[in-house]
Amino acid sequence: MRTHKIYNRLARLLFPCLLALLLSAPAWGEPAPKAVLMLQKQDPYLYGPCGWCTDLFSLKENDDRKNFGQYNLDTQTGYYLVDLIGPAGTTVTLFGSQNFSRERGYLILVKQDDRPIVMGDLKNLPPNQWIDVNQSDTGPGLYRAWYHPASNFKEHIASVRWGQWWSELPPGSE
Repeated sequence: MRTHKIYNRLARLLFPCLLALLLSAPAWGEPAPKAVLMLQKQDPYLYGPCGWCTDLFSLKENDDRKNFGQYNLDTQTGYYLVDLIGPAGTTVTLFGSQNFSRERGYLILVKQDDRPIVMGDLKNLPPNQWIDVNQSDTGPGLYRAWYHPASNFKEHIASVRWGQWWSELPPGSE
């Protein structure tokens, strides 16, 4: 049992690095994206040949998604894990509702360096305030976060928006 936990932790740390390496070279004649958001939905009770299996999808920078309906992840049990690769200043917001609605919570991430962000528990952030997170103990990247909580937010991410979309929100950010 302990071996699976070590394997999963190692895989979660190595996967963003490998993806960054793969995305660093141009593919099909197009330049590699500057930033990539990877969302995994993990169910702690679903155990299979891969260990604790997850469904994964990624979004390139500026690929705003109003609805994740085509992925069918909202109906699955489990919670989201978030990895963000990109340069310092990359900003992305995860919303708990479709169409970038803030009614079911949201999480704003602003990268502070060029190293990947690896987030395992989205509920571990203090609510409604900017917080600087140094992942030196748990992962590689530095980032700022604003978390506006809602019930079951980490299980129901429904839309993603890149860049700064707010003018007065979040409060105190100006």
